[in-house]
Amino acid sequence: MINGRSWRWLPLFLFVVSMAFVQAGQAQAKRVALLIGNAAYQATSQLNNPANDVDLMKASFEQAGFDSVTTIHDVDRATMVRALRDFEDSATGAEVAIIYYSGHGMEMNGQNYLLPVDVNLKTDKDVEDEAIPLERIQRSLEGATRLKLVILDACRNNPFEQSMTRSISTRAVSRGLARVEPESADLLVAFASKAGTVALDGEGKNSPFATALSKYLTEPGVDVRIALGKVRDEVVNATNRGQEPFVYGSLGGAQIFLNIKEVNINVTTTGNSTQEVSPNGQSEAAADWQNIRDLADKDLIDVFLAKHGGDPVYKMLAEKKLKLLTEAAETSNVAPDEIAWDALRQSTDAAALTRFLERYPDSKHKGEAEIQIAALAPQRGLNISETGKDTQASRDCYLLAGEPQSMPGFLGVNFLKLDSNRALTACAQAVNENPDDMMLVNMLGRAQDSGRNYPEARQNYQKAADGGNMYALTNLAWFSIYGTDGALDVEKGRQMFLQAANAGNSYAQASLGWLYREGYGGIPQDYNEAVRWYQMSANQGYANAMATLGWFYREGLGLQKDLFLSLSWYQKAAEAGDANAMSSLGWAYQNGLGTAQDYLEAKAWYEKAANVGDSYSMALLGWFYDVGNGVPQDYAQARAWYEMAANSGSAYAMGNLSRLYDYGLGTKSDAREAARWAAASIEGGDPAKFQEMKSSPNNFTPEFRKALQALLKDRGLYSGPLDGDFGASTLNAIDRLAKKT
Repeated sequence: MINGRSWRWLPLFLFVVSMAFVQAGQAQAKRVALLIGNAAYQATSQLNNPANDVDLMKASFEQAGFDSVTTIHDVDRATMVRALRDFEDSATGAEVAIIYYSGHGMEMNGQNYLLPVDVNLKTDKDVEDEAIPLERIQRSLEGATRLKLVILDACRNNPFEQSMTRSISTRAVSRGLARVEPESADLLVAFASKAGTVALDGEGKNSPFATALSKYLTEPGVDVRIALGKVRDEVVNATNRGQEPFVYGSLGGAQIFLNIKEVNINVTTTGNSTQEVSPNGQSEAAADWQNIRDLADKDLIDVFLAKHGGDPVYKMLAEKKLKLLTEAAETSNVAPDEIAWDALRQSTDAAALTRFLERYPDSKHKGEAEIQIAALAPQRGLNISETGKDTQASRDCYLLAGEPQSMPGFLGVNFLKLDSNRALTACAQAVNENPDDMMLVNMLGRAQDSGRNYPEARQNYQKAADGGNMYALTNLAWFSIYGTDGALDVEKGRQMFLQAANAGNSYAQASLGWLYREGYGGIPQDYNEAVRWYQMSANQGYANAMATLGWFYREGLGLQKDLFLSLSWYQKAAEAGDANAMSSLGWAYQNGLGTAQDYLEAKAWYEKAANVGDSYSMALLGWFYDVGNGVPQDYAQARAWYEMAANSGSAYAMGNLSRLYDYGLGTKSDAREAARWAAASIEGGDPAKFQEMKSSPNNFTPEFRKALQALLKDRGLYSGPLDGDFGASTLNAIDRLAKKT
């Protein structure tokens, strides 16, 4: 068994990817906005920008496909209240309702007020009678179902602050607006400048805040929380840090796009390959399949097939799952959530458990899923925030995108297991609430990185690294190591690893060890140096490094071979939650490496690894039942484990399934199904099945050989007769099939 360590990324494929963002079901979604611009104040100097700002936002919302955009200018109190009341009716039942206000606002005794143009405010007693409280604005949005958004470009200096007579000396009138804590669900309040500070009108026809809003808020395919974060960053830069917008409130986990129109984003590199493959070696189909394969939902599979029907491997997996669900529905009364829960009972995949709760909110297993999710989150009492703000959004961000072992007892999320959409919404909200927490900014970058949004990922990695976060610096280094979004520069990446490793970051130390172990990209292979860095990382409890030390001791590379110490390191890593270490322990017990041979113990470790999603262990459990090692030979049980492993992407398991279907072992003989699994195995990169088919075609039945020729002909790879003779033309077609991976 080779080292089972999951590298963060595999070598880079050249690619051209076209991604379409369309929010399902939005054709009927109602989206409404009310835009208020007050500039012509009667009792104080007029403002320059509100009329222009409203016009700019009106154009943005109309271009984004909003159903209704109402604008009012220079309104007195009575007119403004009437407009809010009318909008309250429009917002009822709408999916999204937005109120944008540009004009004067003020804060008194911790309460925020917006100022109509007819205010006089001769004394502080007049505020409640002449101004409009923010709570009234919020109440106008209560009927919206998914997003209630208040945008206040009203943090300018209060012109009445000095002239108002104070009736009570303790009644405080302060600069800007006061912090708010919205109690309503799905409500965000966006300030042009954070509480207690003032916003700038700018030197152009629009305020810096309105300019940034018009640029980002309705950007197609961008979640509203991400958009508001981009607005903040642009205003901070445009004002030389003189103004920092801030967002208060929280939303649920689902993404919300304000622009309902479709957009195509082309990511292009040199070369002629058009594979949908990211630098981590994972295709878009594989990533999408990971996000639905654990759900018993025909509708989702139909959507998947519509999107990825051109990928033969994942098309077959989806069709197989669809067939099983159909059969289950016809032969039993088991509900879909019961079928889905069977695959998640022992899962440590927080995203999968979250998907289960979202898809089956009324399941009787809801409580169990919530308990499992809670166990995967950072422990209560741990200080998870650099700034001392432990919010639900930040905890969700850690749960869905947290760096492995970044805190004591915290498992974290393997990069290839990231559910980018859910992680993105959680981390965007967390960063909006706490923009100075650089670990949250780094995790937002991880979510964007996983979702192939490399420019935004780089921006956030860089921001977090500049803020001193060494995880972000290490993630940024991988961009150079693999040329993710630009020139490949391994030495630059190595220097960045070194900087973070010398600062004590265990992830960077393990990454540096990997470079020397692999001798990657011109770095001289040096096992001694690799061991030195892995040892530093392992000494800090980094599970991946501990598992890799187990491999070094087992193979005797860079240090003296010691199977007992190998077993010990694998044990430590497995106890820390490393799936590859669990699988390696199974291998050690299976083969008597550092311990007595014990198939039952091997099976137990493979089952633990399989429960946390390790496809290699699933495949080996299938092999145990296939050959009868330590268990009674049971082809049906073997097929079940092989199918679980294949469903998780194991090409080895796909190859074994082709044999079972070919010879009717544990299932009825089906040459066509056998050929499909064999092709999937070859396309998935299994060298054993490829070599067997090339060198030993007589290992397969004549019916299988004919079915494979028919499949190759359907794919346009073969034009000869369907005679079962694997001559030169058939073997060449198999070569072409392998090269399509």
